[in-house]
Amino acid sequence: MLLPTKGIRPERALLTLGAKLLSLLDSPTTVSGLWERFSRETRSGHAGGAITFDWFAMALSMLFAIGAVAWNASDQLVRHHVSV
Repeated sequence: MLLPTKGIRPERALLTLGAKLLSLLDSPTTVSGLWERFSRETRSGHAGGAITFDWFAMALSMLFAIGAVAWNASDQLVRHHVSV
């Protein structure tokens, strides 16, 4: 699921979808707002294939698990930047 396999195309792998979600998260937004951005991008043919909300939610959960996204004070999703 995380990586492409013979049963999961590269564009459907959760890491690929997570990268796409991070690229769409250029400003704070809600989960539904990010879903709308993603759906709009998918409809325009850039994401390759229909992705369901369930698959979107798993990719978003994976981003939370690895610490790539977080909630801000306004309860909106933001990219989490790690500083060294």
